[in-house]
Amino acid sequence: MKSPDGRHDAVLITVGEIRFGPVYCELKIDGIAQINRIFGEELKWSPDSRFLAVEEWLTTDYVSGPITRAAIFDLEAHRCTALKPAEKGFCRDFHFEDKTFVYKKNFKGLGEIIELEVDLGSVSGWSRFTS
Repeated sequence: MKSPDGRHDAVLITVGEIRFGPVYCELKIDGIAQINRIFGEELKWSPDSRFLAVEEWLTTDYVSGPITRAAIFDLEAHRCTALKPAEKGFCRDFHFEDKTFVYKKNFKGLGEIIELEVDLGSVSGWSRFTS
C-alpha cells in the first residue's frame, strides 16, 4: 500500500494463519522486512505520510491469544513505538486526526469495543526501526 504522498510503500505478506482465526503477516516498509515481528492485516497511513499504524501480534498461540497492539512507525524520524496491548482482543479501525491517532480495541469474546485517542506528541518509548 503506497503512502498518500507516494514516497513510501508498506506491504503485508501472509506467513501463517491462527487456528480458526485470522492470518498473520510479515511487514515490509520500503522493501525492508521488519524482522522478529508479526502483524495482522490492519494498516493505515496518516494523511501526511509521516506515520504508519499497523496491528502487531504478540502471540500466535490459539489458547493464550489474541494479544495485539497498535504499532506506529514514524517514517520521517525512522522510529517506531507500540501502544498498550489488547489482551484477548484486536486493535482495529485506525485513523489519524491531525496529531491524534484514534483506534479501537475489539474484545470479541466479551462483546466489548473501546475507542482510544492518543496524542502523537505525547507518545513515549520510541526506538529505531529497520529502514
